[in-house]
Amino acid sequence: MTLQKSSQMLAFCIKRVKKLAEKGCWDIAEVRAKKETKLMEYLVYLAMEAGYMEKVDELCQRYSLQGYADSLVPEKVFCGSDYLDLKKLDAEEIVWVDEINGLYNATSYIEACKIIGMDCEWRPNFEKNSKPNKVSIIQIASDKIAFIFDLIKLYEDEPKVLDSCFRRIMCSSNILKLGYDIQCDLHQLTQSYGELECFQSYEMLLDVQKLFKGVTGGLSGLSKEILGLSLNKARRNSNWEQRPLSQNQKEYAALDAVVLVHIFHEHIRRQPQFGVSEGCKAEWKSHVVSRVQSSACKPVRF
Repeated sequence: MTLQKSSQMLAFCIKRVKKLAEKGCWDIAEVRAKKETKLMEYLVYLAMEAGYMEKVDELCQRYSLQGYADSLVPEKVFCGSDYLDLKKLDAEEIVWVDEINGLYNATSYIEACKIIGMDCEWRPNFEKNSKPNKVSIIQIASDKIAFIFDLIKLYEDEPKVLDSCFRRIMCSSNILKLGYDIQCDLHQLTQSYGELECFQSYEMLLDVQKLFKGVTGGLSGLSKEILGLSLNKARRNSNWEQRPLSQNQKEYAALDAVVLVHIFHEHIRRQPQFGVSEGCKAEWKSHVVSRVQSSACKPVRF
């Protein structure tokens, strides 16, 4: 192979690796790099640029690239200020929930909220035509506090209590539940926990992407459009089944739920002052969906 063709091939591979990293497909990007030193070094750079330091450490250890990583200056590579984070939203707390008392307390708090954001995560499966992995966590947040529920553990330990608590949330007509592409999340939840009624019936569910049909770039793009800063999606395809989750994973997961509430509030605030309540309410109300089964949504008592 000539030097020119070799350079062209390297440039092509670099471009492909970058696209995969931007999509959060780090494992695939690693395979595509095929242990080529230059490509692996570039992947380390991209991980550092994205602020994904766990991946930097993982790649450096696996391919003996610590010397290369040390030659980079994280402060110059990683532009964290370009992304939205929980501190910028004045979020106060992330609460990990994996036992019954925490589940009861979280449910009581959420029931007192008027608006919540919801999202969930599962371990990616990159094998073609393979069955998706079980949903690992579900995040539910107000504008200040995010609860991260360990669905795998709660389902194993207390399936009936889990079902009862989430029925109180999902079937409440007093709580507006926000999601982004939330039908996809509900599909994954019912596929993962089909024995539970709580994910099969719901009221007052609003997919915020339907309010912003012209905005591209997913939730990150919507955050950029409405709040002025995008979301760092580098950890989107990380291992959500590992326990404990890293603090960065928890912050990533919490932000995806908290930001929905802030986007909705900002959308309401931007409406013209004249007739704001009725006009704006009619706009989002037209996108609210319910799926009620009497057996699933009857009152549940603790």
